Amino acid sequence: YRTESVFLLSFLVNCVTHALCDTVRTGVSSLKAHIRFQHCHECPFSCHLCERSFKNANDLHKHVKTHNDSDAYSCDVEGCGFTSRTLQTLRQHYKRV
Repeated sequence: YRTESVFLLSFLVNCVTHALCDTVRTGVSSLKAHIRFQHCHECPFSCHLCERSFKNANDLHKHVKTHNDSDAYSCDVEGCGFTSRTLQTLRQHYKRV
């Protein structure tokens, strides 16, 4: 119980609030990341294979994998035949099947 109180107190002392949307973050760097991803429309990471661009390198990396010619993921349901280039799309398919 005491540990939780100390943690909560340190959180409240160190938190920063964004004036535009009242989001509370644990520090200035976290607030800057929030502003960049939620309020800025700049997408500096561009795909070299198409016209799409992204806010961070990780999203670009995941996107570039979709340009792969082979379908790396396939549905295990008998008779389905669904294939996908990304694991996320296959998971979405499983939710619908």
